[in-house]
Amino acid sequence: MFTLPNISIQEPIEVDGVALVSLHDGRLRSLATDHEKFAIYLNRFTTEFGQQISPSVILVHKDRFDLYRSAEALAGFRDAIAMSVIPYSWAHVLRFENNHNIKYANWFAFYPWLVDNKYEGLVMSSMAQTGWHEVKALQAQTSPGISYMYLEPRMVDRPILEALLARWIERFGSQTPSKENTSLFRSLNMAMSAAALPGNVEVTIYDLGRSIALWASAFEILTDDGQSDQVYNLLEGAKWHLSDNADPSFEPHKYKSGQPKRTLPVWLYGAMYHARNDFMHGNPIDPMRLIVAPGKRPLHLYTAPLYRMALTSFLDLKPPPTVKQEGETDYDAHWRHMHDYGKYQSDIEAAIATVMFTQEEYRAMKQGKIDQARIRSRHKPVEADD
Repeated sequence: MFTLPNISIQEPIEVDGVALVSLHDGRLRSLATDHEKFAIYLNRFTTEFGQQISPSVILVHKDRFDLYRSAEALAGFRDAIAMSVIPYSWAHVLRFENNHNIKYANWFAFYPWLVDNKYEGLVMSSMAQTGWHEVKALQAQTSPGISYMYLEPRMVDRPILEALLARWIERFGSQTPSKENTSLFRSLNMAMSAAALPGNVEVTIYDLGRSIALWASAFEILTDDGQSDQVYNLLEGAKWHLSDNADPSFEPHKYKSGQPKRTLPVWLYGAMYHARNDFMHGNPIDPMRLIVAPGKRPLHLYTAPLYRMALTSFLDLKPPPTVKQEGETDYDAHWRHMHDYGKYQSDIEAAIATVMFTQEEYRAMKQGKIDQARIRSRHKPVEADD
């Protein structure tokens, strides 16, 4: 059992006896009724300013406890949920300028103090220390510097979540997991570090560069040998629907004259890979190093949505069978289903394509004030230091 103090989930997310639930969930309420000190624990959480909040909790059914009890398994369950939320939130930042979503992994942090298995006291065991304390002395709080958030169903990329949870069962429900599933959850683990706040009030360009480096590694772990060319192939292996992302007319990092040109997502990952090398190898860094042309957008804003598309390719994500609703024709059911399933990738793709335009140009296009084709014709993506 782990507690997530920074979010309150509105609908449970569960698979094979493991669930992320709110304090209103009947299973959690039953435990709190049976164990007084556990009820006290759940009601001891506040923000750093003393406002009481309701944390979320990961529960494991007793019949699945031995199978999924490890910290790696439960963190992997958490990571799958987080990576169905964070890239989609960044897509909404880029496409709709909506900054009021869960954009960083910090929101999914586990609280270090837990009620012990006899529901008598608090225990904590971390890389820093171990400890025991009385429940009544606890003054638990959310992570300072991030606002307590409700995790609503609309914020979750359902297709990627369902695919990741299916793989989670295969990975942690087996004594001999496949290399592919092991690599997937190693990649998600790296992505969680990459998606954390790179810094607080003291954040610098070097913090952003480190974050991009970690994202690049998360991509590489999904491939056989971790080479940039394999990541390029992985990204092009996804089924792209937006023409901006499917047009092979760009020259990514390491491109040589005479080679076939590649797509915009490949060029974008090439910019990430190039930046990773500069920051990790101690190369001179210009203050504008992470601003990429032609849109003059910050490179770090695109890492999470692009990672979602790498997962799309890795998981070979495809629409599930259509289920007709009462009174629907086959035609209507098909198009409703494709909309409901495809809207998530549609937002992700549109967000990635914004790198072609400045923020002002993109706003003007949405308002119909300027022609998109005219802007695209005069833009050629290049890296800030090219």
